[in-house]
Amino acid sequence: MTAAAENEDKPGDDGQADENERPAAAVKVDVLNVFHERVHAPNGVFGSMDSDGHGRWVGRDEGKIDPRDVRQALEHYVAPPCQATAEKSLLADHVVVISGVRGSGKRAGALSMLRALTDGPLVALTPFLPLNELAMRTYETGHGYVMTDQADTAKKADTDFAWVAVREAVREAGAFLVVTRTASVSEVSGSVKHVFWERLSVETVLRAHLGGDAGVVRELVKVLPEDRAMSDLAEVAARVKAGESVQEALRHLDIASAQTTWEWFEQLPARKEIVEIATLAFVTGVSEREFEARLAMLEKRLDALLPLPEQEPVEGGTEPVLDQSRARRLRQSSLMTTKKLIRDHTSIRVLTFKDPGCRVRVLAELNERMPTPFWDAVNVWINDIVEEGADFEVARGLALLAETDAVEVEQSYLEPWSRGELGDEGRDTAALVLWLMCFNEDTALVALRVVRGWAMFGSRVQRRTAAVALSGELAARFPTEAVRRIWKLLEQSPDAETEAYVQAFAKMFATLVHEPHHGAIVLGLLVRVLDDFEVRPPQLRKRELVTRAILAVLTVRGGPQYQLAIHHFIRNRPDRLDLVARVWAAVLLSRPHRRDAVRALLRSVDLLRPEEARELGQALADAVPAAELVPLRESLGVVRQRNKRSDQDALIDVLLESLQNRRNTEGPTP
Repeated sequence: MTAAAENEDKPGDDGQADENERPAAAVKVDVLNVFHERVHAPNGVFGSMDSDGHGRWVGRDEGKIDPRDVRQALEHYVAPPCQATAEKSLLADHVVVISGVRGSGKRAGALSMLRALTDGPLVALTPFLPLNELAMRTYETGHGYVMTDQADTAKKADTDFAWVAVREAVREAGAFLVVTRTASVSEVSGSVKHVFWERLSVETVLRAHLGGDAGVVRELVKVLPEDRAMSDLAEVAARVKAGESVQEALRHLDIASAQTTWEWFEQLPARKEIVEIATLAFVTGVSEREFEARLAMLEKRLDALLPLPEQEPVEGGTEPVLDQSRARRLRQSSLMTTKKLIRDHTSIRVLTFKDPGCRVRVLAELNERMPTPFWDAVNVWINDIVEEGADFEVARGLALLAETDAVEVEQSYLEPWSRGELGDEGRDTAALVLWLMCFNEDTALVALRVVRGWAMFGSRVQRRTAAVALSGELAARFPTEAVRRIWKLLEQSPDAETEAYVQAFAKMFATLVHEPHHGAIVLGLLVRVLDDFEVRPPQLRKRELVTRAILAVLTVRGGPQYQLAIHHFIRNRPDRLDLVARVWAAVLLSRPHRRDAVRALLRSVDLLRPEEARELGQALADAVPAAELVPLRESLGVVRQRNKRSDQDALIDVLLESLQNRRNTEGPTP
């Protein structure tokens, strides 16, 4: 993708789906905006996973940064002593690199320095942008750019030459760039200043947020560890200021649940109890009967891989007692509880954790305490479940496990599933895991790294898995990188697999239209490709590929209401009707595809308000050459008559009137 493509952020009732139209996602989930069919997801809750759906949405990591987010990040910001050095270098060189441990406030520091030097827009760059592209991209005068947690994409150490090129490009444009890295990364270059970012003390940060409430600050300092992320401290302070007690404000950080879980494991629970809690960590929110069926499957696998030692019979031993397992699981010391839900008008009782925060802590404790044979059994058991169909709760459990052991999740599950070892079910579950990893600051970058590896260096099957993953929540989090990668996959696809990548590209658009400004990135790319065609006429295959991609984008459905994605874009981005008209004109002018394009146009117009139809018609009239206006009007009329339309003809007339007005303005075609 060109640099301009990365800058594209500048730039109700629905009809019934055609029975031949494909759904907007291959992965069968029906809850997130990127999940459009069904998976096994009882009691599915979305949001920040470790907070039972009530946490904050972490937002995207690319594109223009909302000024409101900047103000919120800097509202109570306290600059560490090292910031003066970094800011001085940024002023002189227009580029600075800061490194520090995660959660030390590097991003807020970057925003603070940029805002001190410019009032212009602030833009987040993808952390995987290679240095050569970072040097070649377009920078706008007065803009500030931040690359958070830059990934090392080079095969060799960064060179002074590359960083000099970046520095000169940014400085020449009159812009400013701050790059943040983790503390484990060595100094990047002698040509660009590298500053280690110091972590402020918990007390200093809390005093900045809570002012003179010394008693509350002291109480919080006693329980909050010094390595707690700055964003967590800010959220605790905000909750206290909003009226929550200290205990309530701390609850979302899972400090209490971490202690409770540790104490439970320290009591050395029986093998049966360990297996039960492990089962619940991957199968939360199901009925007790289904839970017990899954539990029996895991026990069988565990008995084979980690058998109990043989015991000699005890003479005169007591009669065996039938385990009252359902009652035992709910005793006071247990981490489990039940709650009643209404499904299909029927009340059912499901098992879950007493404290939702215990789920991630249980996985962390199991990871630290259980031997390899235990995890081998869990691996076989999870594969058994996934073979039956993509399972949301299993995917959520693996995403939470990745917070503790991303290597285990990647090597034992994502890699084999991405290679097709469990077929479509494994591929779909891998995509679910990666999407859910995007809801955590640390694992989101891991998810992107994994998928980039498949897209760039993977097998044929892995490239298709990457396309599925990039069409969902990864696109919402990293829109520019997702558009870039799927388009590359589409361009490089063999003829037999082109349709799969065309559909992935369209599904990505269906995801991005529900995020502010994101849909324009997809349409902007298509427009630039069409513009390139006018300068360098493409081969027939390339033109056909682009036309198919445009038609797929114009007909794909998605979102909670399963509506046409392009209709959602038209309604929410009237300022970018030029992009819509440009891509629609391209397929309307392609005679082999005109009929399909006209049908898609009429379906979309059916959903518009009269003023929206008029504006679309005017934009189309501007995008279509004058000589093609008459054939276009005729095609619209023919398709309308063949379909015996009547209910929405008034809106079609508005569209036709706009085209006719343009023709009258242009005069008769010579």
